[in-house]
Amino acid sequence: MADISFQEAFVALLTRAPSPLFPRARQLYLRKYPLEGALLQPGRPLASRFRTFLLQEEIQEDASGLICVRARRFAVVHWQARQIDRTEYLNDLQLRWDLRPVDLALVDEPWFRDGGAFAVFSATAHYDGRPPEAG
Repeated sequence: MADISFQEAFVALLTRAPSPLFPRARQLYLRKYPLEGALLQPGRPLASRFRTFLLQEEIQEDASGLICVRARRFAVVHWQARQIDRTEYLNDLQLRWDLRPVDLALVDEPWFRDGGAFAVFSATAHYDGRPPEAG
């Protein structure tokens, strides 16, 4: 895997995400594209069975148009597979991102568009900058 931090992957994801001015498009994007996408060469598929998605964010905008996005919750998805033990999610998060969330909780429903079983957790990440330009 590429040597990229959780924070760097978060920033890379939000740099490409639709502007907060388009909440529906933004939510669809954030449910479809994982943080691990920042680790890939264009056109190469993800090899891992886990994917990490931004689930909840807090967005603040100042008068000059700069935005500050603070992550609130993430989802780690057991990609296109059934629910597994909590420790497997924790092991993946520690190995991939060096995260050890104490609040990781399994969810009893499938991820967006039947993407697989998932768990949710809190982690610190932020993005400061201009929102992407509209279409």
